[in-house]
Amino acid sequence: MTTFLSICGIVASILLIKFRERTADMLGSAEWMNYFGGPYNFIIIVSVIMFFTCVSFLFGITDIFFAPLKWLIPRSMMG
Repeated sequence: MTTFLSICGIVASILLIKFRERTADMLGSAEWMNYFGGPYNFIIIVSVIMFFTCVSFLFGITDIFFAPLKWLIPRSMMG
């Protein structure tokens, strides 16, 4: 199931980049999106993060990919 969802996520991230203009027009422009360079750049950033996350789940390297987040989150919040 993880393999199927990872492939679907990769395809969705590619489609987000391809149709970013339509997606940005649908979402609209919020004030906080200007910190990322506007809605078009925000969609690109989200799709790149989504792509690399899905690739890491597909190959099983999430422990390496998310290792810097373990340093930021306190041990009591990790469960």
